[in-house]
Amino acid sequence: MNLVTKENVNFNLNTTTKEETLKELASMAFKLGKVSDSDTFFKALCERETESTTGFGNGIAIPHARHACVKEAGILFVRCSNDIEWESLDGDPVNVCVCLIAPDDQNDFHLKTLSKFARKLMHEDFVDVLKNASEEDVLKSINEVIA
Repeated sequence: MNLVTKENVNFNLNTTTKEETLKELASMAFKLGKVSDSDTFFKALCERETESTTGFGNGIAIPHARHACVKEAGILFVRCSNDIEWESLDGDPVNVCVCLIAPDDQNDFHLKTLSKFARKLMHEDFVDVLKNASEEDVLKSINEVIA
């Protein structure tokens, strides 16, 4: 997978619901050529949310999906300008999303990357970077996780 670049981030996503946020993430994935169909990927993200929440706590969610419509694995990062009700594990709203995009046949990428991010989210300094740091510092931190 390629490094996460400025094209993969939005530091001012103006959504008010989890569904709107997932729809925007699916649209970003489509515009970047990561998925062949925005609506199909949106449905895959929503379906994953019905299994269990991707809201890990501390205002951060890691929505993710593996699907045949995914052409290339990738990561998207957004900071929301609003707090989004996400049914997170800690009950708090979300304002940062790290979205994992994986082809149906790349379970290894999907699980390893999700595991790496989940472990890093236990560190307050990493959470602080995702929530408050500059674009440059966020990109650096995310790329260190996936390296």
